[in-house]
Amino acid sequence: MTMKNQNPTLFIVDDEPLLSEMLSDYLSEQYSGFNIISFPTGESCLEKLHENPDAIVLDFYLNSKEKDASNGIDILKEIKKRNSTLPVIMLSSQKSYGVATKTIMYGAVHYVIKGEDAFNEIYELIKANV
Repeated sequence: MTMKNQNPTLFIVDDEPLLSEMLSDYLSEQYSGFNIISFPTGESCLEKLHENPDAIVLDFYLNSKEKDASNGIDILKEIKKRNSTLPVIMLSSQKSYGVATKTIMYGAVHYVIKGEDAFNEIYELIKANV
């Protein structure tokens, strides 16, 4: 494993706590050096953006629990406005190419569809971008 930063900080933004915990556990099993911080809303992530994470895994739909929470696209735009070089990996159950294209257009490094290979795909993307 060769990462530029030996202890990269990852932000996971997902309003499903179980998914966040499972992804966090999986990534920690793959590489024990990760410092992983999870957020239930994009707004809570933005409040901590000054901590300069090395990468962010951002869910596309973030308002299933809090109806007035911003969606992933809005949070992605704000992250990129504040730090254009920060790698953001979008995570979604949406299989629409239009949605995927839109997230890439707004600066996501990749769009991962939730499913059995999603965690490994995210791990490989983090390795490639951190």
